Amino acid sequence: MWTAEAWHDFAAGWAGGSLGILCGHPLDTIKVRQQALLVSPLRCLTATLRHEGARGLFKGLAFPLVSAGAVNSVFFGVYYNCLRHLSGGGGAGGGAEAPLRHVAAAGALGGLAQLAVAVPVDLVKIQLQTRTGVGGGWVRHYQTPAAGPLACLAALYRAGGAAAWYRGLGVQLLRDVPASAAYFVLYEAGVRWARSHQVPSAAAVLVAGGAAGVLSWSLILPLDVVKSRIQADSPERPQFRGVVHCARETVIRDGPAALFRGFTTMAARGFVVNAATFFGYEYFMVGIKLVA
Repeated sequence: MWTAEAWHDFAAGWAGGSLGILCGHPLDTIKVRQQALLVSPLRCLTATLRHEGARGLFKGLAFPLVSAGAVNSVFFGVYYNCLRHLSGGGGAGGGAEAPLRHVAAAGALGGLAQLAVAVPVDLVKIQLQTRTGVGGGWVRHYQTPAAGPLACLAALYRAGGAAAWYRGLGVQLLRDVPASAAYFVLYEAGVRWARSHQVPSAAAVLVAGGAAGVLSWSLILPLDVVKSRIQADSPERPQFRGVVHCARETVIRDGPAALFRGFTTMAARGFVVNAATFFGYEYFMVGIKLVA
């Protein structure tokens, strides 16, 4: 039976996810363009500001800002409720600390569950972020045939039906499930270490959340590059046939280093977004407990 506490996790996940997206979207835009267009972060930033202004860094924000709440609501809600179930009520605010093996299993289940919402959200975000809107060298091999999220979803549907909304599902599953397990294990381990060393709670949450984001994303960066390129591909004239084909073509054309493109930007974004996400989650839960 669903309790009020169970629903609180979903609500706090919504709040934390929205805060994280708001803080990290400009860096996410640079990361995605780096990976899809194969340019340096500095060139990405300067070309975006020159041709599109500061608002170019916020392309595609509206859709993930609204939908990231839903993605993280599922992610955190499933994670914490699974953790309570696996630990028999311990952990996740239930008293005794949960074993890290339970944290890993619950994290993997949370990562799996959020794919239903996260794949279409990421696909639309990347389609909009990589639409540069200008000619010459600063443009992809095609132009996204839609200017906004709803128009983009409609264009994708016309190109391939509802299945087109889940392009990149396979690579995102390979990326998100193990990364989610690592993410929560690293966060819990960091918070527990900080607690044992009397680190102030807010600082512990920010540093452990940021570090968990950077380290877990570092483990799967090549998959993230492949995912960005597949989801940035043209719906009508795709150049990649799948995960293996995309990875092979990327290495052949651009060298093995291309699979690690965007690391610096990813690390900066990962720290900011995940520090903000966990901070938003934890302190939203504190607020709920104060008014409950």
